[in-house]
Amino acid sequence: MTSSTAPIAGTPAADTETAADWPAGAIVRDIARGGVAGLVVGVVLAGIGGRLVMRMAALAVPSAVGSVTENGNRIGEITLAGTLGLVFGIGLVFGAVAGTLWVTASPWIPGPPIVRGILAIPLAVALGAFGLIRAGNPDFVVLRHDPLVIGALVLLVALFGPMLALTDAWLDRRLPHRPTRGGNRAYLAVTVTGLAIALLLVLPMFLGSALWLTGLAMVATGFATLAWWNLRARGRSSLPPGLLIVGRAGLLAATVVGLAVAVPEITGALRLG
Repeated sequence: MTSSTAPIAGTPAADTETAADWPAGAIVRDIARGGVAGLVVGVVLAGIGGRLVMRMAALAVPSAVGSVTENGNRIGEITLAGTLGLVFGIGLVFGAVAGTLWVTASPWIPGPPIVRGILAIPLAVALGAFGLIRAGNPDFVVLRHDPLVIGALVLLVALFGPMLALTDAWLDRRLPHRPTRGGNRAYLAVTVTGLAIALLLVLPMFLGSALWLTGLAMVATGFATLAWWNLRARGRSSLPPGLLIVGRAGLLAATVVGLAVAVPEITGALRLG
C-alpha cells in the first residue's frame, strides 16, 4: 500500500491550500479589510464622536439646550436609545460609505500609514463635509453659528482620513494572508456587500447632489482601481505609470472639486460669507 500526503478535503490544510491557489484572494482580502476599517472608524467617529460633539454643543451654546435639531434629536438630551441609534445606526451607515470610498481611493495614496493618513485629510473633508455642514441648515442658527461646534464637526470629518489609514494598516498586520476557505468566504461576503453599498448608496448619494462632479472624479478613480485589481489577479505586481496617473488625477480632482463645494458651506455656516 502507498500512503498519500495530500490533505483531506475539509481539513484546515486543504482549506489553506485552496485559499493559496485562489489568485484573487489577496485582492478580496484588501477590499474586505478596507470595508471593515470603514465600519470601525464610522462607529468611533460618526457614532461616539458625533455624540461627544452634540454634548459639546450643549455646553458651548447653553441657550440651544432643549431645541430639536433638523434630524429630530434634542440638544443636550442624552438617552440610551438615542446613543445606541447614533453609534450603531448613523455610525455604521457613515462607516459603510467611508469604507467603500477608502477601498476605491487607498491604492492611489502613497507612503506609510501616517503619511497616507495626512494625505487623506483633504480628501475626507472634500467627500464628507458637505453631507454634514450646510450653510442653510437651521441647526446652525439655533447653535448661534458657534465656531467651536462647526470646527469640531470639520475636525470629525477630517479625522476619517488618518483613522482609516491607521486602522487599515492595523488590520493588515492581523488578518491572515492565507486564510482558510471559511476566511475567504468571509472576505468575499464583505466584498459583495461593499459592492452593493457602492452601487445602491454611494453613487446615487454623490451623483444626485451638488457633489456630482466629485462623484464623477471618484468613478474615474474607481475604474482605475478595478483595472489595477484585474492586473493584480493576472500576476502584475507593479502599477503601470499611466494607470497611476489616472488614479491619482481622479483623487486630486475629487479633492479640489469637493473642497470647492464644501468650503463655502462651512464659511456660510460660520456666517463668514
